[in-house]
Amino acid sequence: MLNERVSAAKKIAADLHQAEDAIDEAMIRIAQLAATLPTARRDTNMSAIVGQTAMSKVANALAAAGEVRQLLTDAHLALTVTQKEVGLGTRMFGAGVKPAAKLLDEGSNDQAATEVAAAPFARAV
Repeated sequence: MLNERVSAAKKIAADLHQAEDAIDEAMIRIAQLAATLPTARRDTNMSAIVGQTAMSKVANALAAAGEVRQLLTDAHLALTVTQKEVGLGTRMFGAGVKPAAKLLDEGSNDQAATEVAAAPFARAV
């Protein structure tokens, strides 16, 4: 049974990290577009009014992507609580460096789990 839980946790972690990477990539590309639009307007000597609606939409898209990223990180933190609830304790399944403020001296994420349980989560609008 433990092997099945560990296997499931590894799959969840892999999918979560892929989703986090995907939203980061989307934000990077949207931000690049947000920089290109006014640069192109300026380089072509167009009025500031030209393309304003599109620039506003792109800015809103970047803000929305930021909200999606927040929801994913909220889910990530909530999954640390779930991880402990299903008896997987302090195992780390994902890649990357974890924030130092969320870890105990020995690299445990048990303290983070209790803090996360009380944390407010982002809400989709």
